[in-house]
Amino acid sequence: MVVLRVSMHCHGCARKVEKHISKMDGVTSYKVDLENKKVVVIGDIIPFEVLESVSKVKNAELWTSPSYMDEQ
Repeated sequence: MVVLRVSMHCHGCARKVEKHISKMDGVTSYKVDLENKKVVVIGDIIPFEVLESVSKVKNAELWTSPSYMDEQ
C-alpha cells in the first residue's frame, strides 16, 4: 500500500489522477480523497514507482503522517 499527498484542487484533478492510477500495472485498488488531497494505492507495487508515475500528472509526495490509517 502506498499513500500519497497529491496536489488536487478540483474534481477534474481527481479524475485525472484516478485515470492514471487505473492504468498502472500491479494496482488492485485505489482511493482518491480530493478533500484531504490523499491518494491510497493498493496492489503489487513499489512505493517510489507509484510516486514517480503519479508525479507525471500531478505534484505528489509520500504521505508522512503516521495517522493516515485512522483517517480511512
